[in-house]
Amino acid sequence: MKLSEHFDSSEFACKCGCGGLRNGADINPRLVQVLERMRAILGVPLVLSCGYRCPAHNYEVGGVSNSQHIYGTAADVQKPDGVSVDAMYAAAEQAGADGIGWYSWGVHVDVRGCPARW
Repeated sequence: MKLSEHFDSSEFACKCGCGGLRNGADINPRLVQVLERMRAILGVPLVLSCGYRCPAHNYEVGGVSNSQHIYGTAADVQKPDGVSVDAMYAAAEQAGADGIGWYSWGVHVDVRGCPARW
């Protein structure tokens, strides 16, 4: 199911194979808007390494118990070739993400409703 011009619900589905989030209805629309804005700012397609996580998968990967991923309000975005993580972080801020995490592989972005940075 298309969630926006560039993102499909399959990109947000739980990676454990449980079938969680088959239709994308539980992905926060504001998260999709933030990701679309990031894509426009950076001028490159974005690849999500993680979107929704079912509670069991979140536990398996060592996610915190209140992870934004289990609420459909977070995505981990892989660093595209030729784009620095610093540029991704800045784009996430400019795009209106609430939570932003800097990692060597890319950034975590979420729309938790309050600012958080790491």
